[in-house]
Amino acid sequence: MAQAEHGGYRKFLGGFARALIAEDDIWQVRTSADGRWLVGRADDGRSAVVALVDAGSLDATVTVEDVEQTAALAARVGATADDGQPATFLCSRRKPAGAAVQAAYLRNIRILNVRSTGADSWGHDVAIVSRQEFRQAPDAPVLDEGQWQAIHDGSHSVVFLDSRQNPIATLPGLRAELAWHEEAETSSRGSAWGIGRFTMPPGTLMTVADQPAIPVTGVIFNFHKEMRLLRAASEEAAFAALAANWLWA
Repeated sequence: MAQAEHGGYRKFLGGFARALIAEDDIWQVRTSADGRWLVGRADDGRSAVVALVDAGSLDATVTVEDVEQTAALAARVGATADDGQPATFLCSRRKPAGAAVQAAYLRNIRILNVRSTGADSWGHDVAIVSRQEFRQAPDAPVLDEGQWQAIHDGSHSVVFLDSRQNPIATLPGLRAELAWHEEAETSSRGSAWGIGRFTMPPGTLMTVADQPAIPVTGVIFNFHKEMRLLRAASEEAAFAALAANWLWA
């Protein structure tokens, strides 16, 4: 059973590596002895990338433990990209645990998930947020318009801390998690939309650069999902294309 699983990982990563190199021959790829992960190195003279791709959860639900193990591996192999872009990826065919998505964003890791859109056609879901609302306790301090605007402008850096000051989520991570939520409603124009509700544990603080921490009890999003097509004719190539989008964004 284990040998069959490792053979599946190896076959998948072999296709992933071929797709990377076919797109840009500057890649040099090394696969681990057990076939569960690969490291890709690329240097075009202007920037250098070391990418880690972990396929160990390809047919399993990604958990926080999986993310932590992949983060430790990324540190060992020196995964890095320019401008702080993600360079570590977990590939999975299943919906990840919500906590795993947050753990991944806190560590600058991305969980990749693609799906077929037809013969030789692949894509991935993206959540488009039309409105977000931060819930607060009735006795929480009221922020003025300027403070809320600062939070909006710095939304990419918002981190939520629990009562012990431990990071538990990011705003970009919550938005990303919506891509795996169902759209339960239909608008008057016939397009699907949904409401994503996240409840925070007591004592949670929302932090953003250059602003005082704000106590929050939850976040609510109005969103709809879009399918973004990938330039790929196979599953492995679709995963590789999605990783490349993150690496070179």
